[in-house]
Amino acid sequence: MKLAEIDWSVLRGALILLVVALLVSGGLFYGSSYVHDQVERENRSEQLNLTRVRSEYQTIDDEQRIIETYLPQYRTLEERGIIGSERRLDWVETLRAAAAKIRLPSLRYELFPQGEYRAEFPLPQGAYKVYESTMRLDLGLLHEGDLVALLAELNRNSEGLFTVSSCSIRRNGEQVRFEPNVPNISASCELRWLTVRGADEDGAAS
Repeated sequence: MKLAEIDWSVLRGALILLVVALLVSGGLFYGSSYVHDQVERENRSEQLNLTRVRSEYQTIDDEQRIIETYLPQYRTLEERGIIGSERRLDWVETLRAAAAKIRLPSLRYELFPQGEYRAEFPLPQGAYKVYESTMRLDLGLLHEGDLVALLAELNRNSEGLFTVSSCSIRRNGEQVRFEPNVPNISASCELRWLTVRGADEDGAAS
């Protein structure tokens, strides 16, 4: 059959329906593709949000575990006077009590103002700083063991942490005397009392 012999009036409706069907199917295909892409984008966004939330919860869990692990140790250091304000009065009282217990013939001390600790090695401090207060001791001893006993008493009973920077001893004469108030040895020592505080905390002593 030739084109000229086709009755287009009969086919017009069918052709129109075909065109409409093609347009609709094309629209549906485009629409479904757009919706699919939109759903994919939303799904990726939700996955990213889910990953972020999981990471945040993991961080919270890690922080909680760190707190549970180290908080008791932190509290112990606070109670011992290592973290927080320095306890100068306690140091002096403990020193006097130790000297009286050992029955030192003489004791003189001088406590200097607190300053920032200057380490001789790299010391990462983060949000905290280490401070030091120098205490100078001039001691009259009956024998060398008195010095060891005094430092042991300080270490055992004081609310704080100290290091011995220097110590020197010398005999007072050739003869050893057994009088309780007469020192046979003189000692000069320098202690550093160490305190840890937040870098933004005030440095005033308690």
